[in-house]
Amino acid sequence: MSTPRIFATLRPLRISWMEVPALCIGNAVGFMGAGSIPLWVAAMLKAERLSAIQVGWLASGESFFLAGGVLATSAWGRRASPRHIAVTAAAVIAIANAIAMFPWIEALVVGRLLSGFAMGALLAPVTRIAVRRSDAQRVLSLMLVAMVLLIMGVYLISSTLIGRFGPAGLFAFMALAAVVVAFTSLLGLPNIAEIPAKAKQIARGLILAPLLGCLGLAVVFTGQTLIWTYIMVIGDALGFDGHTLGVMLAVVPWLAMLGPIAAHALGERAGLLWPLLFGLVLLVIDCLLLVDMHSPVLFCLSAATLQLTLLFCVPYAIAFLGRLDLSGRFAAAAPAFMMTGAALAPMLGSNFVGMGRFHLLSVIAALCVSAGVALFLIAACLRGMKVSLRQVQGVV
Repeated sequence: MSTPRIFATLRPLRISWMEVPALCIGNAVGFMGAGSIPLWVAAMLKAERLSAIQVGWLASGESFFLAGGVLATSAWGRRASPRHIAVTAAAVIAIANAIAMFPWIEALVVGRLLSGFAMGALLAPVTRIAVRRSDAQRVLSLMLVAMVLLIMGVYLISSTLIGRFGPAGLFAFMALAAVVVAFTSLLGLPNIAEIPAKAKQIARGLILAPLLGCLGLAVVFTGQTLIWTYIMVIGDALGFDGHTLGVMLAVVPWLAMLGPIAAHALGERAGLLWPLLFGLVLLVIDCLLLVDMHSPVLFCLSAATLQLTLLFCVPYAIAFLGRLDLSGRFAAAAPAFMMTGAALAPMLGSNFVGMGRFHLLSVIAALCVSAGVALFLIAACLRGMKVSLRQVQGVV
């Protein structure tokens, strides 16, 4: 039986209430690959399977392939069924991680790069489906909560998995998670690929606005990651010992989860733009203040705010992109812009950190986030010139 006939046979199995769990699980597994890179990098270096340079190139390659998967699927996969894309991507993730479990270096490279591309291909349809819902911002908030919980869980069990089975244990867990994604996608994701004709007509006139929004999201991630990448170095420069820093950073993810939880609770009572701008302004302030937090408690709270504000803003930013472009292409591409912006930060900040100029680093980070604020405001103004908010909401 051909693949399309198999999908056609399974189509009546869709359960409508399973859509949100399927989106949450798909998003969490899609980001799990990038979130778990430090774990298998450390395991590879400890086992001396790869040199530091080789493992660095492979980690960067997986990240860029993930971004490529997001962009390729959002650009050329919009006519395909979201369910078909998600199930196929999940199957490829499972196969790729199984390949990476083999002891040969070639298998590891092929498996990690293929897994990265497939995880990006998974993120695009789940993000597009989420932004086209009437409760997009709330669902995106839940998706972020699920992502944080899964990555935290992976870090908790990683020592056992890697300790007993090596990196193959972690890859096996990813393969198993992909199987769960395939099952929930079959049950919960819609099979319809097209959007209403009226939405297409409006969306064609708004290319510049969502593009500026995507660029705004990218520079915000650059600014935030400039500080977060070197958080341990900054803490050490402030006089905190390694144990204290470890305890503080263990608390940060739990506090950071308050961001998407607050975004879900607030919803769209204040719209999409104003909560987004409010969160970004807080992020600018935190970037400037963190490097002067000499108290362990204040440093911990500032580090948590760095993550909390970002996770608060992301659901509003992606939902806002969905309003700017009703086709969902730019919102689906948002994860690629986020990861690309984050990938630029270590290169941009390395020289300043090497010279110990942390205050200058914080100023540059704040300027990046401020540029994001400006780009979102310009995008909002362009939308106001092209089409009224009432028209957009009517189509959605």
